[in-house]
Amino acid sequence: MRYLFALTLLYVSLCAQLHEAPAENLTFEQAQRYCRDHDGGSWRTLQIKELFELKGDERFTSGRSFWSANSVMTGPSKSSTGSEGDAVIEGSTHGYSCYVKEGDVTISPAGKQLGVICTDAPRSASKAVFEKSAEGVVDRANEIMWQPLEATDKMAKFDYEGAQERCESLGLFEREWRLPTLDELYGIVNYGHTGPSVDKEVFGVMMSRYYWSDDEFSETEAYVVGFKLGSVATSSKKNTSYIRCVSDLE
Repeated sequence: MRYLFALTLLYVSLCAQLHEAPAENLTFEQAQRYCRDHDGGSWRTLQIKELFELKGDERFTSGRSFWSANSVMTGPSKSSTGSEGDAVIEGSTHGYSCYVKEGDVTISPAGKQLGVICTDAPRSASKAVFEKSAEGVVDRANEIMWQPLEATDKMAKFDYEGAQERCESLGLFEREWRLPTLDELYGIVNYGHTGPSVDKEVFGVMMSRYYWSDDEFSETEAYVVGFKLGSVATSSKKNTSYIRCVSDLE
């Protein structure tokens, strides 16, 4: 299975049910309670990575955001992901939400009213496993190797085309390198960490900002993943962001 969370999605799709709450929107706490109380109490709110895996699903409306079960509070909370959470408001609980049709992941104040999707699937206990090696970080689930952080300037930023060219010209260890897909890049987000939202023991201290994926949203925009809070957004290809290249395992 190519993508890290494909097994989870396959399980939810084939062995469990999804239920979208009626048209009214709910606060974060109301959303959690709605799913817990639905149909006799055997349902739950989807985790944010489960919601992300539903991206593009035709069952859901474009431009509609849904609460996940995940939340964050890190002192002064951030309410905007336009610059990976630069708009500061008074510290409070924020919930992670996802525009399922588009695949965007963001955080919102818990009092904001959004949609909710519930599932009767048990929560998966599986965790991503990465292996450090002399040539980088091995991701067996996706059959790729992540570029070692110390191999290049981690603070260098590129526009979208420049990011592609930089990875393709990397030349480390006589391997071919490329930008990661959105699924691969979002797959290393770890919500057990913030600023950056990645396991630093494995991947090192990445910049707490946006990184390019290779996936395009349109002719002028491509997807980025923010490692300050673990968000997914789209960015103009003319903007500059950081990169972390990958190489396919043989």
